[in-house]
Amino acid sequence: MIMLHFIGVYFTLIFVWMACLAAGTVAGKPVPAHYRSLAWLILLLGLVETAANILAFNNIKNHFLFNLSESVRFLGVARFFYVVLANSALKKIALGFLFLFPVFVLANMVLVQGFFTLNTASYVLGGSFVLLLSVAYIWQLYISDETRSIFRDPAFWISLAYLLFLAVSVPYIGMLNYLWNKYPSFTSHYYDYIFQTALIIHNILLTAGFLCMRPSLKQN
Repeated sequence: MIMLHFIGVYFTLIFVWMACLAAGTVAGKPVPAHYRSLAWLILLLGLVETAANILAFNNIKNHFLFNLSESVRFLGVARFFYVVLANSALKKIALGFLFLFPVFVLANMVLVQGFFTLNTASYVLGGSFVLLLSVAYIWQLYISDETRSIFRDPAFWISLAYLLFLAVSVPYIGMLNYLWNKYPSFTSHYYDYIFQTALIIHNILLTAGFLCMRPSLKQN
């Protein structure tokens, strides 16, 4: 009964686990290294998200896990885009982010917002950057002369997953304290209906991206 109640409260985990299962089908397989690394990242973050929800279910504050996991997520996804983006200027900017973002996260965690409180500044910076990289990749596909369908490109689905989710989550997390103090009812409804729906779609799109790699695995 407790397990069913847990799943009922944190039902979005079903879609997180679905993405993890799809990622597990390509982790360790003969796919390009950046896809394999992303698959392992999704598996790791799925475990962390499960643990964070278990803590929340038991009324234990889990912000420290969120701070760590989201920082790792943004670094891992930025590294992925560093590989798939063709523009040399964007690659340099992404590389700079990979070096500077951990410094910002550490400084914010130690000196400003603290380890056990929600690090909204780090989330907004990292999320906004990954959002821009996802837009850049989709634009790269749009102007490309290649004739292959974008729907067969795993990176398209991955880019779309982060574009749609971060477009919803970044402004929400960035204004969370203000919204919660001024408009608690709106904030709660936004999370329940918009944020969680975006999270579900995000994981469905990630699942599609990893499943796109299956035909190439069969060919190998």
